[in-house]
Amino acid sequence: MLKKDIRSLYLSKRQEVSKINILAFNKAITNQLNNFNWINYKTISIYLPISNLKEINTFKILTYFQKNHPHIKIAVPKTNFKILILEHLEYTHQTTLLENKYQIPEPQSGNVIIPNNIDVVFVPLLAFDNLGFRVGYGKGVYDRFLASCRIDVVKIGLSFFDSINSIDDVNEFDIPLNYCITPNKIYSF
Repeated sequence: MLKKDIRSLYLSKRQEVSKINILAFNKAITNQLNNFNWINYKTISIYLPISNLKEINTFKILTYFQKNHPHIKIAVPKTNFKILILEHLEYTHQTTLLENKYQIPEPQSGNVIIPNNIDVVFVPLLAFDNLGFRVGYGKGVYDRFLASCRIDVVKIGLSFFDSINSIDDVNEFDIPLNYCITPNKIYSF
């Protein structure tokens, strides 16, 4: 399937997931974080969820890290949609968030964290394939950001659904994930 068809299909599939299942899936995905060794990581990037698109509740993941791994600095993205780039700001208990025009919660201020200082990036997606390639919302913002990170940055996708076989129109700008966490499995690529 082509990305545009996968995107349409998985936007619909996500909307069909019941509130009860979303709560259970979010809890299971957050619990999967215990399967990683976080001791050597200093800074992670976590996107914030678009709730009307039923994205994974990454606020639960933020809380997990603040509670269980307080040594890790958390960065959250703020998008410049005019030039389609992400800036990352440090997230603390005092961070003020405001939804942008796409209903993405974003920090209004904070210390800027440069891409080279980020060790792990949690990457939003709609679907992913058996090779770790993902389908996002189609603007290429995350692939541009990942290309600016260190080559050894760990890229972790989060999905309510299992992998698909393949994405037919993967191109040279698509950057594969290292892992994808689902409620029932952690995929490693």
